[in-house]
Amino acid sequence: MINSIFQEQEKLMLKYTQQWLKIGLKTEQIDYQKIKTEVNAIYSLFGIKQPEVVLVSSPYEALKKLVQLDELSKKIGQPLEKLVHKQISLSKLQIKVQLDEELWFFIRRKLLSELIDLFLDKLEIPFWNFLEEELETELGNKWDQLISLLWIEKKLQPHNEWEPSTELYCNSFSSWANISEACICDFCISVLNCEHNPEEWKILKNLINYCGWIFPYENVCLVSSRPSIIRLDEQNNFHGEGVPAIQFTDGFSVYANHGTILLLE
Repeated sequence: MINSIFQEQEKLMLKYTQQWLKIGLKTEQIDYQKIKTEVNAIYSLFGIKQPEVVLVSSPYEALKKLVQLDELSKKIGQPLEKLVHKQISLSKLQIKVQLDEELWFFIRRKLLSELIDLFLDKLEIPFWNFLEEELETELGNKWDQLISLLWIEKKLQPHNEWEPSTELYCNSFSSWANISEACICDFCISVLNCEHNPEEWKILKNLINYCGWIFPYENVCLVSSRPSIIRLDEQNNFHGEGVPAIQFTDGFSVYANHGTILLLE
């Protein structure tokens, strides 16, 4: 059990935060062969045959493609995001149990507060809300079709007979949303020498390093590139003066003013 860290180790926290900050803000486009290799690796980890990997330019294009595949009677199979999330949770838990609980939360607070604030609160959540609004308008009567494919309902054990309980989760894996988990695993493995499964850690690290968004199904896995442009203000809010704050190579763009997304006519 690791109960404390040395001052020299604590000083390295900023380095790891900055390292993963740069990874999250990368605008290089996907190397198809690399991401296909990583997708196949994680499917193999689950004991599932290799899927058809479909590379698209933006999550906007990915979700429209999902509807098209369904209309073409492509058997995309069962959603698999829960397996990906479970694998991340297990990898993190393997590390967490090696640390004193108070130390774990100290490291999370010092290491991840900036990453969570930027990539989850300021980028992922507002971007996803905007994406859904745009698609609901464009797809019209096909919107419900997309929702049924993307948002998965899981029945939970009800607390009592008057409270049937369900959980809705989105069948997508976002590098933005998982940057913080990768960062703390990286720090604990590289600096604190925590025991881990090298193969599983390599897959997780590479998925976040190489991709933007992944929509994993049993037979098909849609992979979206990162944005080609990301513009932020000094407080790390979406911001562009008359130009897109976020733009993808297919032209899909988000305009924003200091974090407030602008809906253009």
